[in-house]
Amino acid sequence: MEIDHSNGKLFAGEIPEENPEIRAKLELLDLLEHASSDVIWIMDLQLRTVYMSPSVEKNLGYSIEEYIKMPLSERLPRESFELTQKIMLTEILPVVKGEKPDTGKPVVYEMLHKHKDGRLAWGEVSINFLYNNKGEITSIMGITRNINDRKVAQQALAESREQYRQLVEKSPDWIWEIDADNRFTYINAVAESVLGIPIKDLIGRSIFDFSDPETVENEKARFENLKKAGLSFSGLLQVLRDLHGRQVYLEISANPGFDKNGKLTGYRGVGRDVTDKQIALRKLERLENVKNFILELPLFALIELDDSLEIIEWGADSTHIFGYGRNRAMIDNIFLNLWEPARRKSIVATIRRKVKSRETRTVVSLNIRNDGTLIRCRWFIDSRFDKMGKFSGAVLIADDITDSFRNEHLTDGLSSLMKAAGKEVLFTDLKLNLTYVSVCLFNVPGTTCDELIGQNARKFFDVASFKRIAEQGVSFAKKNLRWSDSVQFSVKGDGWTERKLEISGITDSNGKLSGYTFLLASEN
Repeated sequence: MEIDHSNGKLFAGEIPEENPEIRAKLELLDLLEHASSDVIWIMDLQLRTVYMSPSVEKNLGYSIEEYIKMPLSERLPRESFELTQKIMLTEILPVVKGEKPDTGKPVVYEMLHKHKDGRLAWGEVSINFLYNNKGEITSIMGITRNINDRKVAQQALAESREQYRQLVEKSPDWIWEIDADNRFTYINAVAESVLGIPIKDLIGRSIFDFSDPETVENEKARFENLKKAGLSFSGLLQVLRDLHGRQVYLEISANPGFDKNGKLTGYRGVGRDVTDKQIALRKLERLENVKNFILELPLFALIELDDSLEIIEWGADSTHIFGYGRNRAMIDNIFLNLWEPARRKSIVATIRRKVKSRETRTVVSLNIRNDGTLIRCRWFIDSRFDKMGKFSGAVLIADDITDSFRNEHLTDGLSSLMKAAGKEVLFTDLKLNLTYVSVCLFNVPGTTCDELIGQNARKFFDVASFKRIAEQGVSFAKKNLRWSDSVQFSVKGDGWTERKLEISGITDSNGKLSGYTFLLASEN
């Protein structure tokens, strides 16, 4: 066999007939060099390239002549050249020199090659040794396989996996996998931060092991139905209990996995902690229920305004108090019509005024009904502001206190009248708790009439007197009769005084007994 060093090609030349094995090998080599996409090359023991197959042009763009003439350092980028030098020094030359045995296994490694157009292409290099008839190494043969597409795909896959790993680890959501028995096979660190349970204690456990006892059966049944059908799902709400027993609301979305036979192997999904959202929804639901309750509550008018003071809600009893129907009130925007002209500017300023802390303001004012009559109302004003501090609307509740206002003046007049008549008066409910007292009756230093309202009349009479009041006086009053007797009375804390007491019943507008009147003779 001869080697033409000028062009790097092998040829058989004149091969004697007695060497058919060599001829067959050369014919096979000829076939490989023209048909194979791999690059076959041979180096002598001085590491000079003496042969290069034609496929080098297809893979790297160089002709055989161009590539043979190029030194190894120019064929390869620096990292690949350094790797090749290391392989030669540690794996190839020690075998050539007899310092290391040839195991018969090729030396295989991957490296980048320079393409003629400037690109870098991955190749897998496999190196073996060629021997002569005496068993001596005569040259080094290598095969370089083009693995660029595979390496690019592997790198893309590795990058994708790394991106996925980072996404999973940094995700604020639970990323999890379960097997066909609903046991966790993977779960990211978010679960530990939410449940307070280490990941190692979650793996191998069922997700339903951590469900709220009150909801677990329904959740398990719902999931099993989806599982039997092999369906994906989204927005499935599960209630869990964390390490400390706190409720955790998890919104789950997942896809099923199947083996090659179509058998379900488990689920992979995402769980989002929506505890704060669920709590907020429940608060909103409660607020909505309270709002609806107030809207239907008699004697109270609920009015909601937007940022332009236009009515967006008009409660049922708003019509009763102010005389405007819901449609007219909202369409004609009659809010300012409820106020006297001189009062309108100030009420708008009050509603729009921002306070340092959230507070409900109370305003008592004369207001105008649809029929023009004046009524006295007590308003509770809750103004709303957005995050930027801009006025966004208000909720107002109005209480018609016209009759109460008249009664206050009436009772004040009654106190004056009773004093002039030498009488002092107190009113009680059916349980004898004070609902009104004459101003002069309990004029005790450090004590006001308001502080005494709600106290039981028992504490102002001695035991014997109150017994007669309860057994006789109340019995007479219930029968619409007046009862009178002398009793021991005290409020100033300086001893009992004897007073003449008259008791009679108080009836409401329907004639039903609602309380009692106690008339006491003034002190002499």
